[in-house]
Amino acid sequence: MPVSRTTFRAPGVVAAVLAAVAVVALIAVGTALVVLTGTTSGEGERGGTDAGFALDPISDDPTSVATVVMAGIYTWQPSVQDSTWDALNTQSAFLTGPIAIAAATPPDPAPRPISEWAGWSRSDDTVTAAVEASGETVVDGDSATVPVTISQTVLHRSRESTPFTTYTADVTLHRVDDSWTVANYRILSSTL
Repeated sequence: MPVSRTTFRAPGVVAAVLAAVAVVALIAVGTALVVLTGTTSGEGERGGTDAGFALDPISDDPTSVATVVMAGIYTWQPSVQDSTWDALNTQSAFLTGPIAIAAATPPDPAPRPISEWAGWSRSDDTVTAAVEASGETVVDGDSATVPVTISQTVLHRSRESTPFTTYTADVTLHRVDDSWTVANYRILSSTL
Protein backbone atom coordinates (compact mmCIF):
# COMPACT_ATOMS: atom_id res chain seq x y z
CA MET A 1 0.00 0.00 0.00
CA PRO A 2 1.46 3.35 -0.97
CA VAL A 3 2.29 5.73 1.77
CA SER A 4 0.28 8.94 1.66
CA ARG A 5 1.55 12.12 3.11
CA THR A 6 -0.78 14.48 4.83
CA THR A 7 0.48 17.87 5.82
CA PHE A 8 -1.18 20.06 8.37
CA ARG A 9 -0.81 23.81 8.33
CA ALA A 10 -0.83 25.86 11.44
CA PRO A 11 -4.27 27.42 12.10
CA GLY A 12 -2.71 30.93 12.05
CA VAL A 13 -1.45 30.49 8.49
CA VAL A 14 -4.87 29.34 7.25
CA ALA A 15 -6.58 32.28 8.95
CA ALA A 16 -4.11 34.74 7.42
CA VAL A 17 -4.63 33.31 3.93
CA LEU A 18 -8.43 33.45 4.31
CA ALA A 19 -8.24 37.04 5.59
CA ALA A 20 -6.07 38.05 2.62
CA VAL A 21 -8.53 36.44 0.19
CA ALA A 22 -11.42 38.28 1.89
CA VAL A 23 -9.61 41.63 1.62
CA VAL A 24 -8.86 41.07 -2.07
CA ALA A 25 -12.50 40.12 -2.68
CA LEU A 26 -13.76 43.27 -0.92
CA ILE A 27 -11.41 45.46 -2.95
CA ALA A 28 -12.55 43.78 -6.16
CA VAL A 29 -16.24 44.24 -5.30
CA GLY A 30 -15.68 47.89 -4.30
CA THR A 31 -13.77 48.60 -7.50
CA ALA A 32 -16.45 46.92 -9.59
CA LEU A 33 -19.17 49.02 -7.93
CA VAL A 34 -17.30 52.26 -8.60
CA VAL A 35 -16.58 51.30 -12.20
CA LEU A 36 -20.11 50.08 -12.90
CA THR A 37 -21.99 52.92 -11.19
CA GLY A 38 -19.56 55.66 -12.11
CA THR A 39 -19.43 59.01 -10.39
CA THR A 40 -20.53 62.50 -11.31
CA SER A 41 -18.63 64.25 -8.55
CA GLY A 42 -15.71 66.24 -9.84
CA GLU A 43 -13.05 67.93 -7.78
CA GLY A 44 -14.66 70.34 -5.34
CA GLU A 45 -18.09 68.75 -5.73
CA ARG A 46 -19.86 66.54 -3.26
CA GLY A 47 -22.55 63.98 -3.84
CA GLY A 48 -25.97 64.34 -2.28
CA THR A 49 -26.40 68.01 -3.08
CA ASP A 50 -28.43 69.98 -5.55
CA ALA A 51 -26.41 73.16 -5.12
CA GLY A 52 -25.70 74.58 -8.51
CA PHE A 53 -28.65 72.93 -10.19
CA ALA A 54 -31.54 75.15 -11.22
CA LEU A 55 -35.09 73.97 -11.57
CA ASP A 56 -36.95 74.70 -14.78
CA PRO A 57 -39.97 76.72 -13.68
CA ILE A 58 -43.18 76.78 -15.65
CA SER A 59 -42.48 79.73 -17.92
CA ASP A 60 -46.11 80.52 -18.78
CA ASP A 61 -47.09 81.38 -15.21
CA PRO A 62 -45.41 84.34 -13.44
CA THR A 63 -46.50 83.10 -10.01
CA SER A 64 -44.84 79.70 -10.51
CA VAL A 65 -41.67 81.30 -11.87
CA ALA A 66 -41.50 83.75 -8.95
CA THR A 67 -41.92 81.06 -6.29
CA VAL A 68 -39.48 78.58 -7.85
CA VAL A 69 -36.77 81.15 -8.58
CA MET A 70 -37.04 82.79 -5.15
CA ALA A 71 -36.83 79.36 -3.50
CA GLY A 72 -33.62 78.77 -5.46
CA ILE A 73 -32.19 82.15 -4.45
CA TYR A 74 -32.96 81.62 -0.76
CA THR A 75 -31.95 77.95 -0.48
CA TRP A 76 -28.31 77.77 0.61
CA GLN A 77 -25.78 75.00 1.16
CA PRO A 78 -22.94 76.68 3.06
CA SER A 79 -20.70 73.61 3.00
CA VAL A 80 -20.82 73.68 -0.82
CA GLN A 81 -21.44 77.34 -1.60
CA ASP A 82 -19.12 80.20 -0.66
CA SER A 83 -21.91 82.72 -0.15
CA THR A 84 -25.54 83.49 -0.82
CA TRP A 85 -24.41 84.91 -4.18
CA ASP A 86 -23.77 81.32 -5.37
CA ALA A 87 -27.47 80.55 -4.95
CA LEU A 88 -28.38 83.69 -6.89
CA ASN A 89 -25.94 82.72 -9.64
CA THR A 90 -27.53 79.26 -10.05
CA GLN A 91 -30.78 80.97 -11.02
CA SER A 92 -29.16 83.12 -13.76
CA ALA A 93 -31.09 81.45 -16.59
CA PHE A 94 -34.35 82.70 -15.06
CA LEU A 95 -33.25 86.28 -14.35
CA THR A 96 -33.27 89.50 -16.38
CA GLY A 97 -32.46 93.15 -15.82
CA PRO A 98 -30.68 94.36 -12.66
CA ILE A 99 -30.86 91.04 -10.86
CA ALA A 100 -29.35 89.21 -13.85
CA ILE A 101 -26.45 91.66 -13.79
CA ALA A 102 -26.00 91.05 -10.04
CA ALA A 103 -26.06 87.29 -10.59
CA ALA A 104 -23.52 87.36 -13.44
CA THR A 105 -20.44 88.42 -11.46
CA PRO A 106 -19.60 87.94 -7.77
CA PRO A 107 -19.71 91.23 -5.87
CA ASP A 108 -16.34 92.89 -5.27
CA PRO A 109 -15.74 93.46 -2.48
CA ALA A 110 -17.72 90.51 -1.20
CA PRO A 111 -20.45 91.41 1.28
CA ARG A 112 -20.03 90.50 4.92
CA PRO A 113 -21.20 86.89 5.31
CA ILE A 114 -24.25 85.94 7.33
CA SER A 115 -23.02 85.36 10.89
CA GLU A 116 -24.31 81.76 10.96
CA TRP A 117 -22.71 80.81 7.61
CA ALA A 118 -19.43 79.36 8.98
CA GLY A 119 -21.29 77.30 11.59
CA TRP A 120 -23.72 75.95 9.02
CA SER A 121 -20.79 75.05 6.79
CA ARG A 122 -18.95 73.18 9.57
CA SER A 123 -22.15 71.34 10.52
CA ASP A 124 -23.05 70.56 6.88
CA ASP A 125 -26.44 72.21 7.40
CA THR A 126 -28.69 73.28 4.53
CA VAL A 127 -30.95 76.31 4.61
CA THR A 128 -34.08 75.59 2.60
CA ALA A 129 -36.64 78.09 1.41
CA ALA A 130 -40.33 77.43 0.95
CA VAL A 131 -41.91 80.20 -1.11
CA GLU A 132 -45.63 80.82 -1.51
CA ALA A 133 -47.56 83.50 -3.32
CA SER A 134 -49.05 85.66 -0.57
CA GLY A 135 -51.41 87.79 -2.59
CA GLU A 136 -52.82 88.50 -6.00
CA THR A 137 -50.42 88.44 -8.97
CA VAL A 138 -50.73 91.64 -11.01
CA VAL A 139 -49.98 91.22 -14.73
CA ASP A 140 -49.62 94.34 -16.88
CA GLY A 141 -48.63 93.38 -20.44
CA ASP A 142 -45.11 91.95 -20.31
CA SER A 143 -44.60 92.80 -16.62
CA ALA A 144 -45.93 91.12 -13.51
CA THR A 145 -45.62 91.59 -9.76
CA VAL A 146 -46.00 88.63 -7.43
CA PRO A 147 -46.18 89.11 -3.64
CA VAL A 148 -44.47 86.17 -1.90
CA THR A 149 -43.63 84.85 1.54
CA ILE A 150 -40.22 83.19 1.86
CA SER A 151 -39.82 80.87 4.86
CA GLN A 152 -36.29 79.60 5.54
CA THR A 153 -35.57 76.53 7.65
CA VAL A 154 -32.18 75.14 8.65
CA LEU A 155 -31.97 71.39 8.04
CA HIS A 156 -29.34 69.73 10.23
CA ARG A 157 -27.48 66.49 9.50
CA SER A 158 -29.24 65.00 12.53
CA ARG A 159 -32.47 65.38 10.51
CA GLU A 160 -33.71 68.00 12.94
CA SER A 161 -34.79 71.38 11.62
CA THR A 162 -34.75 74.89 13.00
CA PRO A 163 -36.85 77.75 11.63
CA PHE A 164 -34.52 80.55 10.52
CA THR A 165 -36.40 83.53 9.11
CA THR A 166 -39.42 84.60 7.12
CA TYR A 167 -39.49 87.40 4.56
CA THR A 168 -42.26 88.99 2.58
CA ALA A 169 -41.30 90.36 -0.81
CA ASP A 170 -42.64 91.70 -4.07
CA VAL A 171 -41.11 89.95 -7.07
CA THR A 172 -41.07 91.81 -10.40
CA LEU A 173 -41.04 89.70 -13.56
CA HIS A 174 -40.76 90.50 -17.26
CA ARG A 175 -41.81 88.34 -20.18
CA VAL A 176 -38.71 87.66 -22.30
CA ASP A 177 -39.03 85.45 -25.41
CA ASP A 178 -42.37 84.01 -24.23
CA SER A 179 -40.97 83.12 -20.79
CA TRP A 180 -41.40 84.90 -17.49
CA THR A 181 -38.11 85.88 -15.83
CA VAL A 182 -37.41 87.57 -12.51
CA ALA A 183 -36.22 91.16 -13.01
CA ASN A 184 -35.98 92.21 -9.38
CA TYR A 185 -37.42 91.73 -5.93
CA ARG A 186 -37.92 93.96 -2.92
CA ILE A 187 -37.95 92.65 0.65
CA LEU A 188 -40.89 94.24 2.49
CA SER A 189 -40.44 92.64 5.91
CA SER A 190 -38.23 90.15 7.74
CA THR A 191 -38.32 88.30 11.05
CA LEU A 192 -34.56 88.82 11.48
